[in-house]
Amino acid sequence: MDAINKVWVIVYRVDKAEANLLLLKPNPEPNMTYDYYVITGGVEDNESIEQAAIRETIEEIGIEPSRIVNLNITMSYLNKNTGEEVVENCFVAQVDNSDIILNEEHIAYKWFSISEFEETIWWTDSREKLREIMDKFRKILEN
Repeated sequence: MDAINKVWVIVYRVDKAEANLLLLKPNPEPNMTYDYYVITGGVEDNESIEQAAIRETIEEIGIEPSRIVNLNITMSYLNKNTGEEVVENCFVAQVDNSDIILNEEHIAYKWFSISEFEETIWWTDSREKLREIMDKFRKILEN
């Protein structure tokens, strides 16, 4: 059986030469154990992972990214309900404005500095993986 392909997208904006990263507060669901998280979503048939990252960003916050970068980092886990393997492909997406329009999946959003983001994001994987993601993100900011 093939793994379920998903995207995991950090949205950021650069304001006065400082990066701010977006975290979304989802609508509560039963057994929800997290508060703020990034954009995630499935890859549709005949869609590339980059196209999925762009589409999910537009769907979830109402803004098309001005820049999208595949970090070439994946995270895998088993879906608790189905037992299927899920592979999340990590992206960063720059937006040029902050006129967020949340879809029905979310009830709030907040912009964070990089250090606040690292402290706030719900994270169950190894902290090493988060460091790897954030190191790549910092290199993108330098370019």
